[in-house]
Amino acid sequence: MTEKDLLDLDFTRVVDDANGPSYHYYTYDVGDLCLISQANDGVKNDEWYVDILESNSIRFTSRTELEILMTLLINNYIEE
Repeated sequence: MTEKDLLDLDFTRVVDDANGPSYHYYTYDVGDLCLISQANDGVKNDEWYVDILESNSIRFTSRTELEILMTLLINNYIEE
C-alpha cells in the first residue's frame, strides 16, 4: 500500500523531529487499539505497511485487507 492509501484512509501523520533527523509515520486509533505504520525512513519503493501497536505478529500490506479490518473495528466499537 502507498502513503496516499494511508492518507485516503484518514490515518494521522505524526512527525518526530525531536531526536535527530525528522521522520514521520501514520496512526489510526479505534478505541484503545492503535494501527501504526512504519516510519518513512524505513519505506522502500513507496510500499508501506501497518501493524497493530505492540504486536509483532500482525501486519497489513494490502489496502483492501486493512480497509476490511478498519470497517470491522469501527462498526463494532462500543463507546463507553
